[in-house]
Amino acid sequence: MKTFWKERSGNFASMFAILAVPVIGAAGIAIDYSRALNVKSFIQAETDQAALAGARMGMSADTDFLSDYVRTATIGRYGSGDWIAGLTVTGSWETPTDFRVVSQGTVPVTLLSAVPGFPGGIDLDVRAVARAAEPRMIYKAPEVAELDPEAADYNRIYVYCYDPVRNERHHMTAIADNAGTTYEYEMPRCDGGQAMSFRLMNVRDSRTRRGQWDNPRAERYDYFSDTVVAAGVEEYDFQGWDIVETVLCNTRAQCRPVSQGGIIPEGRERTPQRATGVCQPGKYMYYGFEDRPPGRGWTDRDYDDIRIVISCPSVETAGERSVKLIR
Repeated sequence: MKTFWKERSGNFASMFAILAVPVIGAAGIAIDYSRALNVKSFIQAETDQAALAGARMGMSADTDFLSDYVRTATIGRYGSGDWIAGLTVTGSWETPTDFRVVSQGTVPVTLLSAVPGFPGGIDLDVRAVARAAEPRMIYKAPEVAELDPEAADYNRIYVYCYDPVRNERHHMTAIADNAGTTYEYEMPRCDGGQAMSFRLMNVRDSRTRRGQWDNPRAERYDYFSDTVVAAGVEEYDFQGWDIVETVLCNTRAQCRPVSQGGIIPEGRERTPQRATGVCQPGKYMYYGFEDRPPGRGWTDRDYDDIRIVISCPSVETAGERSVKLIR
């Protein structure tokens, strides 16, 4: 027994067995993680390109190509071996201008597979977002901007650009009121993805009381359309108030009341119409406002207190659709 405890001839084998796991683990970290980083770098580059391609195609495009796009590039670079397993690629629109691509997969490990408890691969989760800049929409000044000069309330109408991505209003521009004021203005130039919108400022019983028009203590109401364009059709907010009627006219002459040979409805206590057609260049959009919407004081619901006719916008061709990576 004394001889057994003094025996040292097997120390090397014992020490090697004990140290083999950390030695192999260290080597595995150097080799397998380096391999995974190379694959991730390549997948990231291809995911970036896929995001740019999807953003360039626009929301109406079919994005099913994305998976094949990244997968084909990966096979072309690494072959059809086991460089990455379970590769999935998905694309989606975060906002009307921001397109996101997510590529996920697992890089199998070699030496690290010998380390007890280590999973069979290194997971990759790669993401890219590209932003598309749409051409600008060019709006002309209204053909008609008439506000009821006999109303007791003071009304002023503005146009502005609404950015639905950031929920921001830009270039607030007064164009007319019902007190005969002459406004010198230029129509706002809305950036890509923004739409021209309307603000109605209503000050109760103040049409003939100029000092009350911009008095913050006066009884006043502001309504914002915060217009967005979906599939070419304008959609309005106005914070839920039923305040506007819209009619799409093929010609300027159509944008007159029915009694004058046009197509604009007339009469009190009506449910307002909503245009459902695309406002294309050459056509006109009629807006008829009720300055006191139902539920906020007496109203006759004839939707002609403010009448605006504006030609449909043209697209600024100089602003070609461009895309850029934002993250």
